[in-house]
Amino acid sequence: MIYSYSRLSLYETCSYRFYLKYILGKPEPITKPLALGKSVHKAIELRIQGAAVEDAIMAAIIEADFHPEVTYEEIASLMQRAPEVRGQTEVHFVLPLSAESGIQLQGYIDLLQEAHFWDWKSNWKPYQANDTRQLALYAWAIMKMRELQRIKGTLFFLRFRKAESFIYTRSETNEAREWALRLAEEIELKKSCMESFPDMASSLFSPTLGSHCKHCPFVLECYQKKEGC
Repeated sequence: MIYSYSRLSLYETCSYRFYLKYILGKPEPITKPLALGKSVHKAIELRIQGAAVEDAIMAAIIEADFHPEVTYEEIASLMQRAPEVRGQTEVHFVLPLSAESGIQLQGYIDLLQEAHFWDWKSNWKPYQANDTRQLALYAWAIMKMRELQRIKGTLFFLRFRKAESFIYTRSETNEAREWALRLAEEIELKKSCMESFPDMASSLFSPTLGSHCKHCPFVLECYQKKEGC
């Protein structure tokens, strides 16, 4: 399994949902926030590359697979709030988290400049750059690819035209890499245990109840599991 920040973050939040989604492969419905985020990213990417506004928005609607809750007007509004910056768009990376383990991390960087990268957010609630490890992990990947000693990462919250930035050094990025490696190795160990003892799945990947449950498509199944139904 190739890991990403979103997969590792989901595992840390609720290992049972991770198990259902990424090990059993159970499908999840495409929610409006997910579809809108994909579409807005596509629209901004195309605009930075020089596409016309109309063409960028139509491509974004297709990217959202014509989700009924994602509108032309909302995509246009969020796209036009992005700052006028230039650089490489949608930079994909796949890198080993350590030479010994062979575990790989992948990600997509929305916009990469010389020593500055951006991540577009369509969230309704902004937060600090280091409230999650996403930017630090991306910073680690860029610094490794470009042999940099420091790099600036920016979350840009489109709804508020608000930027949250942090300048990363090897200290912060290695801490994030170690977090990712620890979780990935833990998952790999649990998967190995399951190969020998399939009945251990429920104890290895147990539900974690919390506020995140209200957005989980498996919440009823999880509740029944907790109650022993």
